[in-house]
Amino acid sequence: MIVRRKFIGLAATAAVVAAFACVPAGAQQVRAVEGLTVNLGVVPASVALGAAGHSDMHPAHPPSGSQHLLITLDDKERGKRIGDADVTIEVTNPDGRVEKKPLLHTQAGGLPDYSELFVFGSPGKYSIRVIITPQPGTKPIETRFVVNHVN
Repeated sequence: MIVRRKFIGLAATAAVVAAFACVPAGAQQVRAVEGLTVNLGVVPASVALGAAGHSDMHPAHPPSGSQHLLITLDDKERGKRIGDADVTIEVTNPDGRVEKKPLLHTQAGGLPDYSELFVFGSPGKYSIRVIITPQPGTKPIETRFVVNHVN
């Protein structure tokens, strides 16, 4: 039974990884900033909710148009994944409306990441500002991404 659950969890994680590989180039982006490699992935919430480590952290029935924004952080110098930062995302939709949320500490395949659901209600350009606080009391690091969303 435990082996079967582990296999199902690994299969769901592989499905999310495959989904990230199949999404448009604008939905998967990387930035280097102040010694960090910041990866942004965007997939429909329904895809991410099938993955172990994410399905239990997000609502089972998110609002229509919900997208799963996932951030991974790596220390460029050490080549090591960072899982203990505080990460906040501010999404500006095509109409200029801003939604800001702290990201949840999640994981996929045993590696730490940060994620949250945001509604992308209409097609167009979404500006994404990522605010990373590596350790409590340290100066936040910021980077920006742009996602061209189509319904």
